[in-house]
Amino acid sequence: MRGAILLVAFATLSSAQTPQKIIDDYLQAQGGQKALAQRRTVNIAGNLTEEATGKTGSWSLIAEAPDRFYTEVIAGMDRAIEAYNGRSPWGQDGTDAAHTLTGDAAKQTEATARYWNDRLSDVKKSRLGLQFVGIEKVRGRDAYHVQILPAAGGLAREMFFDTRTHLIAREVLPTEQLEYDDYRSVQGIQTPFLIDLRGGGHEYRISVTHAEFNSLVDDSVFDFPRTDNTPLPDIATLVRDVTKNQKAIDELQKQYTCHVTEEQQTVDSKGRETSKTTRESEVFNIGGEEVRHLVAKDGKPLEGNEKKKEDERFNKEFEKQTRDAEAAARDPKKQAKQQEKDDAQISDFLRAVRFANPRRERFRGEDVIAVDFGPNPDFKPRKAVENVIHQMAGVIWIDEKARDVARLEAHVNATVKIGGGVVASLEKGSSFVFEQARVNDEVWLPTYDEVHLGGRFLFLKVKANQIDRYSDYKKFHAETKFTPEPN
Repeated sequence: MRGAILLVAFATLSSAQTPQKIIDDYLQAQGGQKALAQRRTVNIAGNLTEEATGKTGSWSLIAEAPDRFYTEVIAGMDRAIEAYNGRSPWGQDGTDAAHTLTGDAAKQTEATARYWNDRLSDVKKSRLGLQFVGIEKVRGRDAYHVQILPAAGGLAREMFFDTRTHLIAREVLPTEQLEYDDYRSVQGIQTPFLIDLRGGGHEYRISVTHAEFNSLVDDSVFDFPRTDNTPLPDIATLVRDVTKNQKAIDELQKQYTCHVTEEQQTVDSKGRETSKTTRESEVFNIGGEEVRHLVAKDGKPLEGNEKKKEDERFNKEFEKQTRDAEAAARDPKKQAKQQEKDDAQISDFLRAVRFANPRRERFRGEDVIAVDFGPNPDFKPRKAVENVIHQMAGVIWIDEKARDVARLEAHVNATVKIGGGVVASLEKGSSFVFEQARVNDEVWLPTYDEVHLGGRFLFLKVKANQIDRYSDYKKFHAETKFTPEPN
């Protein structure tokens, strides 16, 4: 009988809740949207004890709207830092030098930075997907489990809200878990004074000793620390040199073919996967353009009529690109026009962005210069492409000697509208990654690219993720042509 009553109570409690209502109740319980909207900075610090060893130390968290973030853990002689400066995420662990974060670590840090600044105050504006999972126990109390999904790709955050207080009891990320208790009002905002942090094989108990909102913050705390006094080149000049070097790189790329695996995923408005396809192709470079010959789909080699049509399509495209490249090489006017176009594009980029935090780092065993970039506030976009560039921020890694890009990572800071939004729009949070590796110690060639896109083109909503993985680079010299098989 008691079990039946509990089941009915659970069903009633669950059915009465929606993810948005849970978030609304949380915002009200924390202090109300007005108080939260007026919060521009967060500064929290406390004493820390490691559960397993008894080591003591400190923990601190600093955030500044809209997306700057810094957190530090010190336990005995151990020290770990995770930060985001609005352009690039970076970290430092132990005695190792600070380094720019990439991959999932970068995504998590960026998401954490935005999360600590808005704390779910405007889910719609942040384009977050919400999914109610159920009711679970946290510290012996019932809690609503809600999954938070970034709209344009990223890592999910599992959140648990106490059913009685409506405040956050637990947060779970891919690499760490935080539990909160002993909430107290600080400047009208409910703030936890007891935090249990688990991550990296450690468990810490944090007793908050200081919590303050809207205090002055020195922005330098978020910047990548400069520890190497070796002189750095002028970054704008270096970027121009990379562009000028592209012709020589294109010539070397024409000598190589490789294999690429494309993974395409589409998601719905809540970030849930709706379809996924895999395509494998052989890639040829002609005049700086890729020509792909599809050989397999979803793990199955092309056969019969499908293979014949693909061979014919590839041969036509290969021959056309070859003719166009040869014609351009024989026409000085076309070359000059293309050079003028390239120069204009790089000039647009250099005017639209502002560089910051240049530093020397190691990337995949190579010495590179990394530099952050973000919107130049003094630049006024006049063309659609300038408007897109002006809303982008990220970091670029450049091989100074080779004058080539090793990695480029960027995201869109704000929704970009083309033609007033009638033609197309690109959602805030859309991002891409591009990586290269040195091949045969003579040229950097693509190894990986990743695109997370959310937006609209004409009347179609677009949400897609794509990853390309390049491998098996080989030199070729003979004419490449595929003879279609007879039916």
